[in-house]
Amino acid sequence: MNEKIENILNYEGVFSVVAKGENFPHIVNTWNSFVSFKDNNLFIPVGGMKIMEDILKNENRVIVVIGTKELEGLHGMGIGVKIIGKAEIFQDIEEYEAMKTKFEWVRAVMKIEIIEVYQTT
Repeated sequence: MNEKIENILNYEGVFSVVAKGENFPHIVNTWNSFVSFKDNNLFIPVGGMKIMEDILKNENRVIVVIGTKELEGLHGMGIGVKIIGKAEIFQDIEEYEAMKTKFEWVRAVMKIEIIEVYQTT
């Protein structure tokens, strides 16, 4: 499934991260092209995401939804994947420096360790 994730990230699409907020799910979005994938981890540049950061301090389980209409899926063109993972936001990891050189607005990096992956479309 890692190959499918890498392939999807090569095409533009919305990359959504959902966490368990206090009274309602909380969601943040970025673009597939902003995300990097390495060693079964996803790395997302963080500009704002203050609420998400606070939520992750108490509950770090997240659901990630990615997709693109450019690749073949289960029923024709268009593929979607749901990822279950554990997320943390860092400023002191190697990936932060790499993101900072690409995006001047980056204040941190969200690292998502992939636990489970399901193809949805």
